[in-house]
Amino acid sequence: MQKSKSSLLYTTLILLAVFSLAGLDYIGWKKGEKSFLFSSFHKPPFHKKEAVTLDDRSLWEIVLERLSSLNIKKDSISQYRDQEGIHHIMIEVTPARYKKLDPRLQRELSRVKASISIRKRDQDQDIKYYLWKVEGKGELISLLFFCRLEKQPPKIPKTAKNKVAIIVDDMGYSLDSLSKICSLGQALTIAVLPFSPLAKETASIAHSNSLEVILHLPLESLNNIYDNNHTEGIIHSNMSHEEIIKTINFCIQDIPYISGINTHMGSKITSDQNLMGVILGQIKGKDLYFVDSRTTADSVAYDIAQQMGIPSAFRHVFLDTKLDEEYIKSQLLQLFDKARQNGKAIGICHPSPETLEVLKKNLHLISEYDLEAVFASEIVQ
Repeated sequence: MQKSKSSLLYTTLILLAVFSLAGLDYIGWKKGEKSFLFSSFHKPPFHKKEAVTLDDRSLWEIVLERLSSLNIKKDSISQYRDQEGIHHIMIEVTPARYKKLDPRLQRELSRVKASISIRKRDQDQDIKYYLWKVEGKGELISLLFFCRLEKQPPKIPKTAKNKVAIIVDDMGYSLDSLSKICSLGQALTIAVLPFSPLAKETASIAHSNSLEVILHLPLESLNNIYDNNHTEGIIHSNMSHEEIIKTINFCIQDIPYISGINTHMGSKITSDQNLMGVILGQIKGKDLYFVDSRTTADSVAYDIAQQMGIPSAFRHVFLDTKLDEEYIKSQLLQLFDKARQNGKAIGICHPSPETLEVLKKNLHLISEYDLEAVFASEIVQ
């Protein structure tokens, strides 16, 4: 009996010790201390994973939003997408605004892992141009910034009676040659080949420099087989009337700011009354003027345009059929003589280094010949 009481007391003491230890362990656990009994009940605090946000905006949308955040007005921005899917954005900003925009836009592009593959700067007398080619997010976009400087060159007074117009053909391949043309400070007409690499940029820059822009429409030649087969947008004599109309419309849509059209090659087409009737019908419907480049003496294009009541003219002198500065200068003076004798004349040239050098050195002679330099639109009738 005595032994049984001792066992019961011993058991009670053990239980009291266990409960005491458990109580102390519980109190410590509640205080955040290490627990031997209650640690299995402890769960680490739940940390909500940050949502993974992927910038699903397109590259051009990102650029436009950044421009908007810098308070660049919408009417200072124009854009289009070409047939190859390249998005072109043209922005007119002040030099100071471009200086601020440049690093911020670069950071934004870097953030979405886009890179600037081509970056060019050019300048004429009163405008700086910055061309960016940007790749990223599976896209290629072209950014062309216009920064108009405060100083403007003085406008050349127009007081002469007789008029001369010079058309620069085959434009759309070089912004450098365009910059040199702009710097001449004369009323020159820029004929841009459709689908050329820099067609839209060329037209936009020329327009922003108050030059006249026309479409240089490719037509099939009698003897230039290579260019007949390798010129995009060319009209062939074997096309149906529907194909001709469709091609003309594509070409017109490719060049912004055009006020007229002149012919590129075309000795086979311009001598065909039927085909020229179809082509000129489209030109008349678009309210554009027409200049027959007269690459063949058999051309009937000007006569048909006159019969159809289209404001039109024809080329009087080719300036640079031979790339020799002395020859080009003699042709330029011949053009001035024709303009003085006839009251008006049109010359056609190309943006070769030789031609641009002759124009730079000799366009001042226009006033000495009592002539006024005008756009082709002021010669047509």
